[in-house]
Amino acid sequence: MIALSELQTGARGRVVSLRLPEETAARLRILGMAHGKEITLLKRGFFSRSYLISTEDGRVGLRRKTAEKIFLNALSENSGQAESTN
Repeated sequence: MIALSELQTGARGRVVSLRLPEETAARLRILGMAHGKEITLLKRGFFSRSYLISTEDGRVGLRRKTAEKIFLNALSENSGQAESTN
């Protein structure tokens, strides 16, 4: 499990947890960042201060402090399955 802020540009992950205030987490779930949903990191902003994420429902822009509190299982490029850490 890694923080969204650690994901490489172009990489995909499946949302595991949102360690954010409930109001913020609820808004992100509405935007497609719910537990189990697949996301892709499209772009990092200047000095990684912001992130552009693709979800099933569209695109979401996030600040670094928010991205640091969203945890994912990284997905392998070919299978869409979570990568093993063994």
